[in-house]
Amino acid sequence: MPGVPLRVAIDENTQSMIKLVLPAVLRMWEDEDDKMVVTQLCTELRLIMKDVGPATTIEYADSISKHLLEIFEKKAPCQTIDFEDDEDMPDENEMAELDSLLICAAADCVAEFASAFGDAFEPIMDTFLPHIAGYAKPSVAVSERAMAVGCLAEIAKNMGPGITKYAEALFPIFMSALQDKHAEVQSNAAYGVGAFIETATIDASPYFGDVLKALFPLIQMTDNTNNARDNAAGCVARLILENADAVPLSDVLPAWIGALPIRGDHLEDLPVYDAVCYLLKNKRSEVEACLPALMAVLKQAMSDPDTLFTEESRQYLGSL
Repeated sequence: MPGVPLRVAIDENTQSMIKLVLPAVLRMWEDEDDKMVVTQLCTELRLIMKDVGPATTIEYADSISKHLLEIFEKKAPCQTIDFEDDEDMPDENEMAELDSLLICAAADCVAEFASAFGDAFEPIMDTFLPHIAGYAKPSVAVSERAMAVGCLAEIAKNMGPGITKYAEALFPIFMSALQDKHAEVQSNAAYGVGAFIETATIDASPYFGDVLKALFPLIQMTDNTNNARDNAAGCVARLILENADAVPLSDVLPAWIGALPIRGDHLEDLPVYDAVCYLLKNKRSEVEACLPALMAVLKQAMSDPDTLFTEESRQYLGSL
């Protein structure tokens, strides 16, 4: 369970293993100069946090944060190594790829930090936000822009209501990224906007018009490159669930339903079909004109074993 202090105690064996493994990992990390090794350390740490939760990092948060911050600042030992022999130096393309893999692994680790710590992540977020946001700038390489926007999107989802404090910093980043020329960045931005609106405690409905305008090209995509259409559809669903009256349903529903069913990122099924249930249960008149298309989508979705539903939505849609 996320949150600090620990809300669920861990058993003694797990606690002993953490105290044995984590200090050794951190000592290794301190001087490690191989980027692939540090990348793997970040990946393994993220997986441990995912499986064990905040117990993994509660005593070592400062040390882990220090190492991750060095990566974002490009000051980690593996990023500052001075090759004595030019023959040992990787070529420029290989260096760029290794850098990208390292930073992406660090970003995934930070996002998992937010999941483990929940609203207690705020002090860590204060430290990392300026550095991650710097990678979201248009002048940065596409892979790193996508990484930064994706990381911030996951933090928005994982951190819970505490993300509200960062509205003025995050919302412009997501909105700018929705205008990016690359589907990978746009897709992460669509997810980020929806996740932020879902978890923040402020009323974002005055911005729905701008969000929908930015999402429309993604909804209209003929393919689903980088799950951009799926994430845009999920974002629209979250707007409907947040405040359907602030969504021009007559204009939005035909295009939204036309982008369904979800084909790639099935986690977006959950808000989509919750939104469908909301519209049907509340007998929104705007749905009537789209009902044949919507029922065809539901038939296709419910026959697909990969489609995800909340239990409540599954029962309701199954009863129609």
